[in-house]
Amino acid sequence: MQAGILDWASTTAVDLQPVLRTVAVTVAIVFVIYKAVQSKFSLGTIIVSALAAGIFVWLVFNVDQLSDTIGEDLPGSTSAPD
Repeated sequence: MQAGILDWASTTAVDLQPVLRTVAVTVAIVFVIYKAVQSKFSLGTIIVSALAAGIFVWLVFNVDQLSDTIGEDLPGSTSAPD
């Protein structure tokens, strides 16, 4: 029974990845628009919020690479399995 639950959870997580990435991109775009309206379209605020949103989206899309890099940098640790 426990193996079935773990398999289901793993499959569900893999299936949800594209949906969560789409949600992350949408949230980033809404964040930039919100900050632009809030600051009355101040160019500096738009640029900074766009950079923050870009970093957020980059982190969401490169989680595996980031965990491998962190795993390689930590002493005595191994990188994430492929």
